[in-house]
Amino acid sequence: MKSVLNLLGITRKAGKLTLGFTATSLAIKKGRILIVVMTKDSSPNTTEKIERLCKKYQVDIYYLFNQIELGRALGKSNLTVVGVASKEMASTIKKQILSARME
Repeated sequence: MKSVLNLLGITRKAGKLTLGFTATSLAIKKGRILIVVMTKDSSPNTTEKIERLCKKYQVDIYYLFNQIELGRALGKSNLTVVGVASKEMASTIKKQILSARME
């Protein structure tokens, strides 16, 4: 799954990644987010709100990493949720997640 973190980092550098609950929620509502990566240790309240938005706006959500792992990979201390706004990167990240789950 380290490759997924690397892909998220590339997506951030390209300006196509939202960081955190507020930015990701707003971008989902505007139809900009194609997939969401949420940490396994995010709070139940945050998880429920993001899940509701993803369901409403038909955005795929993946539960990976913990807050420290995701945050460190993206230059933050703790991070619970990110949104991918690039069609190409979303597709590549999905493929990487699915292939990692097959192993």
